[in-house]
Amino acid sequence: MKRQNNKDHPARGDYIRYETRYNFEKWIWKTTIFKIQLRTNNPDKYIIANGIITDGAGYFLENGAILIENDRITGVLRTEEIIEVGVDYIDVGGRLIIPGLLNAHHHLYSTFAAGLSPIGETNSFAGILENLWWRLDRALDEESVYYSALLGLIDSIKHGVTTIFDHHASMNFVGGSLSVIEDAFKLTGIKGLLCFETSDRMGETDAESHIAENIDFYEKHRDSETLKGSFGLHANLTLSEKTLEKIHEAKPPEMPIHVHCGEDRADLEYCIERGYKGPIDRLNSFGLVSGNSILAHCIHLGKKDYGLIDEISPIIVSNSESNANNRVGKMDRRRIKDYILGSDGMTGDIIGTLRSHYLLGEGSAEDFDELRHAFFDYRYEIQRRFFPDTASFTHGSRADIAVLDYIPVTPINPDNLMGHLIFGAKSGKVYMTISDGKILYRDGKITFIDEMEITEKAHKVASKLHRRYYG
Repeated sequence: MKRQNNKDHPARGDYIRYETRYNFEKWIWKTTIFKIQLRTNNPDKYIIANGIITDGAGYFLENGAILIENDRITGVLRTEEIIEVGVDYIDVGGRLIIPGLLNAHHHLYSTFAAGLSPIGETNSFAGILENLWWRLDRALDEESVYYSALLGLIDSIKHGVTTIFDHHASMNFVGGSLSVIEDAFKLTGIKGLLCFETSDRMGETDAESHIAENIDFYEKHRDSETLKGSFGLHANLTLSEKTLEKIHEAKPPEMPIHVHCGEDRADLEYCIERGYKGPIDRLNSFGLVSGNSILAHCIHLGKKDYGLIDEISPIIVSNSESNANNRVGKMDRRRIKDYILGSDGMTGDIIGTLRSHYLLGEGSAEDFDELRHAFFDYRYEIQRRFFPDTASFTHGSRADIAVLDYIPVTPINPDNLMGHLIFGAKSGKVYMTISDGKILYRDGKITFIDEMEITEKAHKVASKLHRRYYG
């Protein structure tokens, strides 16, 4: 096939006719807990075609097609231009195609929280933590950590998410817990930035094990292209001066932190009572805040905190659904212009999170340019800091793609794209999710494992977890 050059297309290459034949193979993937049958039936080269391709950041192509070879995007053209290439051809029927999504603040361990009742009052944020979440994370063991992560990842994949910044806590299973979550990520094939929630609430001796788990995982994954480590902290209000100093001394300078920051007013007051101007100021006083720090929530901040945001430009993650659920307030978006979206463990549906962010924000008065910046432009910038060659349709980029299960029936263009996502796609259900060229989800089915088998095993694990929680 003749090479075609067109600067309007982000990715092109040389294409020739060829036949692709491949065998369906099965092999056994083993964890320390269960044996899981993994299906590997992905073609090395294929085309997804007849879709509306957009990155939300300026590139828009109707009736477009993407050629994928192994783990890379090697061509983006109009469907009629590459329809004759002799590779596997997947017609997506006019659906919307965007780069794979990011959940910038998740708690996969919360997957088994559905149906749990708090043991005590939840009229305050402290009550919610003490009587629900901290009881849950103390009840987690190795198998419940694994299966909650796996099911949380599957839920995310069903909503087009290909990268997750996860913040983990399992206070009675610390050492090796991130490696167990890593196993779940490797099975699913999506990318993760993992950390363990360091906290003094179990005692300063236990906090030392949290520090060690974070650093051990980070060091082992410095060169990984798919899994990275960050340094997890719960929040200022559960971290002593002594522990923060230990973290400063132990943490490699370039290792970013991932922390709940100013989620509740109690976090701000805790810092002020100790002589600081706010939660960011306190963390920064120990040399912990950098441009790659992930600060979730940032609702209750002091004046100096906002100045530090302007000066340092840490990564701010807004979690609107969780904020509303916990009744902690809203981030001041007049003061914070650059932010991305996270679910804080509420859901794997990040497009649904975008819709909630809109509805719980200014609603019909929202600035769609601001939402687009958070959901696309700035999100891409952050995603590529940790995982280069992602979040793009350019030639040679990793093939991380979400084909939404949404066929626009009204006119769609770059100017009204956000309206289509919020009011059209809305629930975030996808038709297909691709990570590193592997089709993980297609037309309602997870492709790489028997989901029913996993669900049955997870049900038994979750039942035991609930008994421990109430015990």
